[in-house]
Amino acid sequence: MPAVAGVFSILPENFFSPLARVNREHYAALLVLYYRLFQENTRGLERELVVREFMNYLALHHDSLAEEESDEDGGLEAEAPAPAEPGMPELNFANTDPPSAVAKASVENDRALASRFLRRLIQAGWLGEETLGDFTRVINITAWGKPFFEALVRVDEGLKTEYESHVVNVYSSLCGETVKENGHYMVLKAHDEARALIDSLKVLSQSIKGYYDKLNVETVRQAAASVLHEHYDLYAGEVLDKAYKRLKTSDNVSRYRQSIFKKVAELLHDDEWLEVSAGKYMRILQTSREECRKKLEYMLEEIRDDLRSVDPLEDKIDQRNAAYSRSSTEIIKAYIEPDSTVAGKLGLLIKAVHSGSDALGEKISHGLYRIGFLSPSSLAFRRNRDEGDFNAAVSKADVEALAQTEAEFLERMRRRLSLKRINLWLDEQGGKEKVLAPAGLITDEDSYIRFVYALLYGDSRKNFGYHIEEDDDENAAVSAAGFVVPDIRFRREAS
Repeated sequence: MPAVAGVFSILPENFFSPLARVNREHYAALLVLYYRLFQENTRGLERELVVREFMNYLALHHDSLAEEESDEDGGLEAEAPAPAEPGMPELNFANTDPPSAVAKASVENDRALASRFLRRLIQAGWLGEETLGDFTRVINITAWGKPFFEALVRVDEGLKTEYESHVVNVYSSLCGETVKENGHYMVLKAHDEARALIDSLKVLSQSIKGYYDKLNVETVRQAAASVLHEHYDLYAGEVLDKAYKRLKTSDNVSRYRQSIFKKVAELLHDDEWLEVSAGKYMRILQTSREECRKKLEYMLEEIRDDLRSVDPLEDKIDQRNAAYSRSSTEIIKAYIEPDSTVAGKLGLLIKAVHSGSDALGEKISHGLYRIGFLSPSSLAFRRNRDEGDFNAAVSKADVEALAQTEAEFLERMRRRLSLKRINLWLDEQGGKEKVLAPAGLITDEDSYIRFVYALLYGDSRKNFGYHIEEDDDENAAVSAAGFVVPDIRFRREAS
């Protein structure tokens, strides 16, 4: 069976070895340090600069460095200290001038250590070394290493979940003027942003589940302080404040989604735009125009489907957040006030029965009664509510939701195609002066729907202002504006 081409057909075989060593946190920190230098400099980074920065880092963290085994190929022995290049200041970590022999030896050891770390990163394929025409040695970033550098920097800076900008970027990509000239680029960008939005929501949902699962770990249940720390320090800080609250208070999804849906439908039905964009997309994919067009259509449909799936994902996130908060609160209450929960009351009852102490049992109003056998009368029934329970104050959110529902219902009633509206429509089409046929009534989808309503009212309502005339052949049909309808006519009733 032939080998499957995968990640390591591009990456060096030992690419991840520095991050698997005993000093992996230092290798990761040095990679982040290099990448930030790379971003700040427009030219390549001279080797002396990189070694100097590595020396500064390793000098600060020397106490936490662990002894590493030598590499098998023996290519990482300490190199002799290189002389300072022209224009570079002498490195001097001592406070005396000239430096003492001890301080000088320390600097040479730090340089050798920094060079050893750098060579391991070069050998693993994270970095590359180049000698220019003027014999300057430059440390370059490798093409395959760049995505991993970006990931390390994101983790080092703290992962931040973004929601609002994704929707805004989808909207600006598809609904701007640029999509007319460079549609393939804009669709690619919008597709990536829509995917990123869905991925961010999935990560948020799964991170909430991770915190919820931790509540079942025995070590967390050992003390109320652990649960409080888990909820208010970790969960509230990492999930509620950084992600969940921003998600729930942002209205960008609802604000832009309908405009995006409308634009996607417009682009999918614009054959001229699809052909032109597919032709330009061919330069990137290096494939046929038909394949490029199918790819563009697929990405547009996936953008639409991704935005439709936002609401179910938000509902799932709400459910998990509520479940976590409820469970966490119950555990905290069980520690602080044991008899406030059913589990706590049962625990105290068991403790009282086990100890034989009546005093402990008398403190608990449990509502449990001794029975000698089970029968239909043994079923537990909910106690009758007090009258005051039915007069509890309704929350403001419930009142606002009810008012919104009522307003939407009244608006639907106002816009419905009532018998009076259909009568008026037929009058406006000239029904008072002539007999109305389908060909004169149906011009588009809206008028077709009104025609169907008129047909139904004419068949079923006696107080309708028109009656229906039809030929002897009840199955006769005609075509009007692309719609096939019964061959009938509307005649105004004599007043």
